[in-house]
Amino acid sequence: MSTTVDPLSYDDGFRERQAALRAQCPVSRTASGPWYLATYERVDAATRDLDTFLASFRAAGVVVPAEEQFINEIAPPRHGQVRKILNAALATAKVMQLEPQIRAVCDDFLDDLLAAGGGDLVDAYIRPVPNIAIALVLGASPEHWDDLARWSDELVHGTYPTQYRNERGEGLAGAHPEFTAFVDGLIAERRAREHPGDDLIGRMLSEEVEGQRLTDVEARTQLVFLFASGNETTRHLMGNLLHRIASDPQLYAALRDDRSLIPAAVEESLRMDSPVQHLFRDCRREVELDGAQLEPGDKVVFGVSSANRDEARFDDPETFRLDRHNPRGHLAFGGGPHVCPGANIARLETRVAVEALLDRVAAIEVAPGHEFNKTDVFWAYGPTSLPVTLTPA
Repeated sequence: MSTTVDPLSYDDGFRERQAALRAQCPVSRTASGPWYLATYERVDAATRDLDTFLASFRAAGVVVPAEEQFINEIAPPRHGQVRKILNAALATAKVMQLEPQIRAVCDDFLDDLLAAGGGDLVDAYIRPVPNIAIALVLGASPEHWDDLARWSDELVHGTYPTQYRNERGEGLAGAHPEFTAFVDGLIAERRAREHPGDDLIGRMLSEEVEGQRLTDVEARTQLVFLFASGNETTRHLMGNLLHRIASDPQLYAALRDDRSLIPAAVEESLRMDSPVQHLFRDCRREVELDGAQLEPGDKVVFGVSSANRDEARFDDPETFRLDRHNPRGHLAFGGGPHVCPGANIARLETRVAVEALLDRVAAIEVAPGHEFNKTDVFWAYGPTSLPVTLTPA
């Protein structure tokens, strides 16, 4: 079935069209070409079917050398082998050790906001915190957070993810030379050490995949991907939740009275306002889904935001609720073997950022007339600004 629903666009009627697809046509051919999977059941199953679907933002015909394939693009079994390095370095226990540092970072930025009586939370709080946190997690100096934020934005907002090039050149180093030079410097500094360290950079340089260590280019590729993805998605998660909290005095009061509700609020924000709205895949073999015939080479969009509001999966899906029996039962971080490796980091950063705000702020009010303006990244959802007035606790 063809449809006028375009998964690469977003407007006021998008949610209603998603609901119509879930009810009438869970697998459809969109106006812009890709197939679109609309239901929770279909998206969940597809995330686990690595024989059929391989992650790719690349445009049709774009070929990326193996050394410059991001982790989500690497086909099995190598994907799982490289992923083990990331998982070991990003394990929950290791990430939790950074909580005091992340909390101190939040307090520093809140000091300035409270002194000014408020400001734009996106620029003054939501933008810096994830970039500093991902630098700490990966083993880079947090003082470079502003450069990392700018470089990540240039990468995500540009043509490199789809075209493997931009107006500056081809390949990661050609298209984004400042970003790659910074990461290459981190790698060179670790190579010069007797022991490269136990953080992610050190592990990527010292551990083996199929009997060989990653090349510097392979390590750089994955580090750039993690810097950029750790910035973009976590920033939108924080922005969405803080926007909702600031706009709903009852929710703000409930969370301030009972901090144990904050993890549930994080999960419900992930479900209702998924920072990643769509996951893009290449079809690798012939497959029939709900009567639709998909062919090798077809582009497929997993409708994460649609799946997370599926009436067949969630009771009262259009309501923000803190009492769901399985709050992590959403697909905001994907699913299966390709579930986001930074999910626990994103949860930690967001929880701490909300806790710090509630500790320091007695009342928050969104500026009169402010409207939610979505980021222009086509696959993402999050506010571009959040002007607020803050009353100190």
